[in-house]
Amino acid sequence: MPMKAEPETAQETESARGPRYNEILTASIEVFSRTNYEKATTALLAKEAGIAEGTLYRYFPTKKDLFLECFRYITNQMVERYIDVYRRVGQDPRSYLIEVAKSYFEFLQENPSMRLFMAFVLNNSFDQDFRDELDRFVMFNVNATERMLRLAIEKGEIRDDINPRVGAWFFVGGYFTLILMSELDADDFKHPDFMDDLLKLFL
Repeated sequence: MPMKAEPETAQETESARGPRYNEILTASIEVFSRTNYEKATTALLAKEAGIAEGTLYRYFPTKKDLFLECFRYITNQMVERYIDVYRRVGQDPRSYLIEVAKSYFEFLQENPSMRLFMAFVLNNSFDQDFRDELDRFVMFNVNATERMLRLAIEKGEIRDDINPRVGAWFFVGGYFTLILMSELDADDFKHPDFMDDLLKLFL
């Protein structure tokens, strides 16, 4: 199997830490996406989660710890979707790549706050802690995509003149292009054939 969720999957996190933990994360994602990292005080974060500020510190020693865990929560949500796709079509690499891309597209549409959060992390990668988490997620996707592209080439499902590593970088880079287009409310993003036309560039 080309992918393994690291750190824990969302289900494992909830089982280990309880539903309250995830409630704090989802409430905090809303605050961070609405106000940005600097303006999101721990008092505001605690209020949004419906807990005392002291309780928030029992879960997360610092605001940055909370922010980084929010990022991991979002990326684990995505990875869970990718794993589900692999279970269904993993032996068909071309279908896998198509389904993963469409899954990501749907995730952005369904979760606007998480989309904004991801855009903030991307734009603030000068912070080393943010950069490390972003690098972990991106490289996880690039490596998994490269493996699938190589398999698709071996099976004759896509062109054999594609450099799998370069193709993987551009494929994963498309994730962030979708975030940008969505935030700019680009009309092309809303066209029903948008994803099919985008995937033709790669496959």
